[in-house]
Amino acid sequence: MNRKFILAIAGLMMSCAGFAQDMEYTKKLVEKLSSREFHGRGYVNKGDSIAAAYLSKEMKRIKLKSLTENYYQPYSISVNTFAKSTKLALDGKELKSASEYVVNPNAKPGKGEAKLTWITKDILTNSYALGTFMKKDHTNSFLVIDSTGLNNPELYNFAQAMMKKNVFDAKGMVLINGKLKYSAKNKLVDFTTLLVKTDVINPKVRTIQYDIQSEFIEDYKTQNLVGYIPGKTDTCVLFTAHYDHLGYYGDNMYPGANDNASGVAMVMNLAKYFKAQKKKPHYTLVFALFSAEEAGLLGSTHYVEHPLFPLEQTKMVLNFDMVATGEKGIYVINGKSVPGEMEKINAINKEKNYVFKMYPTGESSSSDHAPFHDKGVKAVFFYTHSDNADYHETTDTADKLSYKQFEGIFKLVRDYAEMK
Repeated sequence: MNRKFILAIAGLMMSCAGFAQDMEYTKKLVEKLSSREFHGRGYVNKGDSIAAAYLSKEMKRIKLKSLTENYYQPYSISVNTFAKSTKLALDGKELKSASEYVVNPNAKPGKGEAKLTWITKDILTNSYALGTFMKKDHTNSFLVIDSTGLNNPELYNFAQAMMKKNVFDAKGMVLINGKLKYSAKNKLVDFTTLLVKTDVINPKVRTIQYDIQSEFIEDYKTQNLVGYIPGKTDTCVLFTAHYDHLGYYGDNMYPGANDNASGVAMVMNLAKYFKAQKKKPHYTLVFALFSAEEAGLLGSTHYVEHPLFPLEQTKMVLNFDMVATGEKGIYVINGKSVPGEMEKINAINKEKNYVFKMYPTGESSSSDHAPFHDKGVKAVFFYTHSDNADYHETTDTADKLSYKQFEGIFKLVRDYAEMK
């Protein structure tokens, strides 16, 4: 057999083995970041800062360059935290936090008892009934709305919009749904909203007892991390992901394995790959890990307001958020907003067949690509299409992840970034 051919085969095998090793690194990194050591990478016990310190060491180990000390871009935010367990009972029967109910994180803290007043489809679809309902005094009531009872998404969204603004001047709100999606907020409102699981409440329930304690931190210190590999040109390509998650809600930790330890693993894999190449990349490659995405895209917003690399020299932003599933393919969020770049990505995938199904979408403000797009920088967000039922729940753990499209996304983005 020809010696050159043997060497080429060996090189190909080493390349494949190299990525297999990266997948091993990916899984270890996701498991590490979603472990209790990092407290859910949130704002109780400064889990985000513990994660940042760890990721800073990883960037140093990979030997990325930095414009700042420890790769940090520090800034401050306001955030509401629930370090202590909340209590909620319906007609005296106590519910389990995180599995039967959660408190909206912008909720006003408080303790007491109130009556429940149900908002029905008949009230919302009859102008006279709605007018009569709005004239009543609800200041000592928690208003309840059941999405399954309405059985109409548009009507439910209409009711939610009114309730979020508290047009009824109620003491609080109870939203009933099949999923309990926790989040993070950097502002407070003057009422309390609770999300309650469908199977633990019904119209026969008349009273609510609650004890909600929270701490609103007005000057919470956090940080982005930014490392880079110099290219032949100052024009740069950004690979981004948020490393924060929701942390603790009382005693309940939100691991955030898919959301978004997986995106961090993608960025770090790409950093490892490009740093290992012997040739200098054409573009300067920037690897940015943002904090406070869950609190409202605050880290990426801070970056675009204080860019470490000029936005006008930023060719493209490739953001990764929840990329560890993909049984139904992948979404390229914002892809339709950058048709020229999407054409290149599609051409690569058509030739190499890296991912089996790819869905480009229009504009979306759902992740850290959005502040860049708002500034006129081309940006897309890669997201794997699957059930993703554990999104923003305590069950988002590393053992559930299939990594179905992870390798495909890696190769797709790698080839795109190497194009001139």
